Amino acid sequence: MPLVSVIIPHSGGSEILGECLGSLADTRGIDLQVIIVDNAAVSDIADDAVRAFKDAQILRYECKIGFAAACNRGVEAAGGEYVFLLNNDATVEPTAIRTLADRLTANPAAAACQPKILSLTRPGRFDYSSAAGGELDRFGYPFARGRVFDTLEEDRGQYDDEREVFWGAGAALMIRRELYLAAGGLEETFFAHMEEIDLLWRLQLMGFRVLAVPEAVVHHRGAATISGGSFLKQYLNHRNSLATLFRNYGIWSLVRYLPVRAVLDQVLMLFALLRGDFKCFWAVVRAGCWFWRSLPYLIRCRRRIQGLRRIPDRIILNRLYPRSVAWDYFIRKRRTWSELESIWKNHRTRADRSST
Repeated sequence: MPLVSVIIPHSGGSEILGECLGSLADTRGIDLQVIIVDNAAVSDIADDAVRAFKDAQILRYECKIGFAAACNRGVEAAGGEYVFLLNNDATVEPTAIRTLADRLTANPAAAACQPKILSLTRPGRFDYSSAAGGELDRFGYPFARGRVFDTLEEDRGQYDDEREVFWGAGAALMIRRELYLAAGGLEETFFAHMEEIDLLWRLQLMGFRVLAVPEAVVHHRGAATISGGSFLKQYLNHRNSLATLFRNYGIWSLVRYLPVRAVLDQVLMLFALLRGDFKCFWAVVRAGCWFWRSLPYLIRCRRRIQGLRRIPDRIILNRLYPRSVAWDYFIRKRRTWSELESIWKNHRTRADRSST
C-alpha cells in the first residue's frame, strides 16, 4: 500500500486543527505522513492533538503565503506517492483515505480523486466546496453535484455513483505527487480559490482524469479562513476564474468563450448595482483590472501550460457544461445537479444526432 502524505495548510484555529488531526488519528488501513504548513499561525500549533502524530512535520512561515503556496511547500517536502490536500477545518472518516488511495492505485489513468464532502455545520447536507464532484461550465463558473451556487442539497445517496468529474476541492483532494509536480503545482499568484480547478484542468490537458469517490467521506466546516460572503472571496473567485480560462483554453476556445464570459460579468455587475450589492460589483471590477494588468504574466503562464497539452480542446469541451450555469440557475431556475444534468444529456443527444 502506498504511503499517503497529508498536507494541511493551517492559518489559525487550534480547536479546528485538533479536530482534523483527531480524525486522522482514527484513520485505518494505510500509513500516513502528516505535514502541517503553519501559515502565520505559530501560536496555534501547540495543540495536544498534534502529539498524536509524533512524526508530524511542521513547516513554519511567519507571514501568510496563501493556500496555494502552502500546499506546494507541503508537497515538495512530502515523501508519499500520493498527497492528500486537507483543509484544517475538515475531518475524515476512518476509511476515507484508504478508499481514495485504492481508487488511484486501481485507475492509472486517474491523476486525482475526491471524496464526498459533507457539511460539518449543516449535518446531512453537501458541503459548498465540491460536494459529490466538481463541474465547470464553458465560461468558467464552477458548481458541483449536490451544490449549485448557494443551493446545498440534502445527501440522500443520490450522487453515490463513482464517476469522472472535472474538479475536486482542495479541501479534500488526493493527487499523485509526481503528476502534481510535473504539472507545476498550484498557481501561487491565485493565493486561494480556483487553484485546484486550474491544476486539475492542466492534468486533464496532460491526458489524465479526475474521479469522484463517494464511498470515501469527509466533513468540512467551510469559510474558516475566508468568510463566504467577503469581498476578498468574491474578488479571488472572479479573478482566478478569468485567469484559469485564459491559461488553459486552446486559442480557438479562448476566442469563442472569453468574450461571452466578459459579457456575463457585465450582466453580473449590472444586477449587483440594481440590488445594491456594491461588494460584488467592485469585486468583479477589481478582478477585471487585475486580469488586464497581469496579462504579460498570464501569457507566459499560458505558453508553459499549452506546452503540457496532450489532448485537444474538443475532449475538454465535452467534459464542460455546455451552457451558462449562471443563466440556467438564476433565470431558468434549475437549482440542482439533477436538473442541470438533464440539460447536459439533451445537449449531448442533439450533438450526437447532428454528427451522424
